[in-house]
Amino acid sequence: MDDDMEFSEDPNVQELQSCSLIFDKLKVDYTKLAGSIELPLQVDEEKSVTLIQRGAEGRESLLASKKVKFLPPIQLQFNLPGGYPDSKPPTIKLSCSVLSQNTIREVEEQLLQIWQDYKDRVVFSLIDHLRERSQSCLDELLPHRIEVSDFDQYNDIVEFDLRTREKKFCSQTFDCEICQVGHKGSRCTQFDDCGHVFCNDCYIAQGEVDKVHCPEYTCTKNHITTRNNLMKMETWTLKDEGVREMVMKMFTPPVSTSKLRKLLTAESIQRYLSLFKKSQYEFIGKLLPSRLVECPRIGCDEVIFREDLNEKLVMCPKCKYAFCNDCRKSYHARFKACVRVGDDNGKYGGIAIDDLEAYNHMAQGSHEKKILNAKYGRNKILKAVDEYTMDKLFEQMLKQGTDLKECPGCGAVIEKFEGCNKMKCSECLTCFCFNCGTQTDNSYDHFTDPQSPCYKLLFFGMPGVEDD
Repeated sequence: MDDDMEFSEDPNVQELQSCSLIFDKLKVDYTKLAGSIELPLQVDEEKSVTLIQRGAEGRESLLASKKVKFLPPIQLQFNLPGGYPDSKPPTIKLSCSVLSQNTIREVEEQLLQIWQDYKDRVVFSLIDHLRERSQSCLDELLPHRIEVSDFDQYNDIVEFDLRTREKKFCSQTFDCEICQVGHKGSRCTQFDDCGHVFCNDCYIAQGEVDKVHCPEYTCTKNHITTRNNLMKMETWTLKDEGVREMVMKMFTPPVSTSKLRKLLTAESIQRYLSLFKKSQYEFIGKLLPSRLVECPRIGCDEVIFREDLNEKLVMCPKCKYAFCNDCRKSYHARFKACVRVGDDNGKYGGIAIDDLEAYNHMAQGSHEKKILNAKYGRNKILKAVDEYTMDKLFEQMLKQGTDLKECPGCGAVIEKFEGCNKMKCSECLTCFCFNCGTQTDNSYDHFTDPQSPCYKLLFFGMPGVEDD
């Protein structure tokens, strides 16, 4: 309706025409003498919306939670029946996805009471009363915590809040904190955590994946400090739950996808997200190589963060492939033996010898020991320490004893019970001198050559043979 409309002679139509001039969002069907209006709901302080799952015996589990400021509107639908306003009240129906049914019925009764008190034309009073309740008394209408069990309902509430925030932001004017020029919000980006605003031209000039964060001085300083702390092993010597929270935060881009759409094309957004994820994996991989594993499924490029280093089962979140971390094949029962692949083929699982030698000398529960446990996994490093200790003991036996030698060809341990010092390895058929351990050809030249260190020592050490 506009200000030049011609008023009807029907009193009911006149009432609706007057109300449509006062309330610009009022929708009216003059033929049916009906109307509807949506009234926005905005809380002063952010309120939690929680998605819950109800299980057996009334148990509830939290699936997701989000703080919102703008809630889906409350909608009033009304109709003016025959006999209105003298003998019949208007028919009223309220609906709102965040209000309980008891609250809706209570408000409907309050609106009907307005007609009961006056028995007069009350459309304006109904809308005005509802607007007052939805603005000044909203806390009385809303529950302390909004809980929903339907995912679509939860998603609608969260998306409504995001859309409304974005719409409000785009309609305002902000001074860019870099160029100090005023810009419409539609040409700016605001960071959720700190609230700083920059025009898109200045922000895009940052240009690098690692610089996609709030460029304000304090925020940049905090970003660098956090990044530097993450590069220290001490930061990761927490329980798995703490590590998991840090990793989730690291893989959450500082700028949401909805805001990136204002800055970049769809192709550029995908490229940024891919580069961001890759850079974070490379960053973690330098500190915690045992924590990351690439999905072995052909065509899947996902890199998985292992929360539990003692668990061989790995589930790819992208393609849902379940595989064994040791052999990188489809997951099998624990009792089935498999062969480790990749970097784990290195001796002692790729753990540095210096770390293995230092580990046993560290005090139980010491800060240094916690760092190594976090870096390699406690079970893995304990196993490697045992293997290393056994190897050191064996090397000592080889140096001290006369009946054991290591094949110079394949490293197999050879024990001599009897016979001369010319030996042939049963594993690789390498010929070598048991006396000095050096590889020889398949002859006795090593023992008959006067220049050889083992000249005339073919039978040296044999029981019953006297040394020269």
